[in-house]
Amino acid sequence: MGTENRPELIRLITVCALILLFILLIGALRAREHSFFRIGAIKRANQETLPDTVKRRDKLQSDRWPEGFRLLRYWWVGGSAVYIAEMDRTAAGLQFDVELANNKILGRETITGATRRLRKKEDPPLAGVNGSFGIREDNLGRGGMMFNLHIQNGELVSIPILLDRWGYSPPSPWGETSFGVTPDGDFLMDAVQLNGKLRIENGTADPLSIDAVNQICDASCPVVLFTPRFGRTTLTRRCYEFTLRQIKLPLTGKYESRFVVTAVNPRGNSTIPSDGIVLAIEPRLARDWENKITKSTAGTLEIAITPKKWQQVQQGVGGNLRLVRDGKVESELINFGESRGGSAYRHRNGARRHPRSALGFNDKKLFLITIDGRQPGYSMGMTLYEMGTFFSELGIKHAINFDGGSSSTLWALGRVANSPAHGYERRIFNIAMIRVRDENSQ
Repeated sequence: MGTENRPELIRLITVCALILLFILLIGALRAREHSFFRIGAIKRANQETLPDTVKRRDKLQSDRWPEGFRLLRYWWVGGSAVYIAEMDRTAAGLQFDVELANNKILGRETITGATRRLRKKEDPPLAGVNGSFGIREDNLGRGGMMFNLHIQNGELVSIPILLDRWGYSPPSPWGETSFGVTPDGDFLMDAVQLNGKLRIENGTADPLSIDAVNQICDASCPVVLFTPRFGRTTLTRRCYEFTLRQIKLPLTGKYESRFVVTAVNPRGNSTIPSDGIVLAIEPRLARDWENKITKSTAGTLEIAITPKKWQQVQQGVGGNLRLVRDGKVESELINFGESRGGSAYRHRNGARRHPRSALGFNDKKLFLITIDGRQPGYSMGMTLYEMGTFFSELGIKHAINFDGGSSSTLWALGRVANSPAHGYERRIFNIAMIRVRDENSQ
């Protein structure tokens, strides 16, 4: 009886041995991704040491890289693909730039569509990532409208009041952070404030404080300037509005100009003239000003954004939360991560893994970043805390979070480089870009 069972026993032992061998083989393959094996290999290939949280790094379209530019994909150990376009800050032929979707605040555009427009110019873009937050549409006809700062070629196109509107911009150094570049090439990352004043000529009224430029006018943001960059009309509801003409355009970070009121509209939704601006005041506050500002009233408009160095910024773009400061994860973000979103309840979505986009820099490089997510088996995304930690490990000194989710897109070298969450490229509000330097720029 024992002899008859011996072949079955041998087969069982053989199967067990094969299973054990398979397990050992898998373990050996995984061991090669351990830092002891992996970093040594990366050093030999690239002369760089990557953090232990990087399983592999791929060079994308490296045969098309101009001097000072790289396009890389990092495979994060947490199960996500991170795409990064890098620019050397000393690269003579490259510069940071921004682009507004459709050249207006209202409306959206894909990065591919915007870059197609820009490629017709002499200085084409090399890479671009979706930037600011906003609304995609509403019942007033705003088919897309950003909530953040946007400065383009020195023009102050958009700047919000620092408030926690729909959880996008808490009024603290952690929230409503913007990135800007000065004519000297300095990189800035701060919470920026407008500090606008309207003074009536030969009047006794105190100056009227201006809260925002090209933003929604309501009780939380009661005084707004609308420039031709907004769109055809202000799309306000029951605001008291004054059309200002004989005024200098465009608005800038350090600005002063005389004006004359040429029209008064107590119903809102005024037409924005191509050679002027519209001052909108929320109905309750307007009661204090409807008899002080009338047709033919003259005065002076002043703007001095702070911090003061921002008054000279040529290209600027806003995000919503600061991730890294001086090479370390932002202190409020650490509390946010440890509490799983409890320390900033309205931002609790940031404690979940989703597709993300961001911008960062250090003393040598600028980084445009997109993290793919919501794609099981390929990439699940990151939390805000995971982003900040990973960026710090990569040597990024300062970083902010951009709009994410299905909007997360990194376009580079002629095509979308990443894999957007919905399988297609979503239209967005503005773009942070790396492009060929304008030879005529100073």
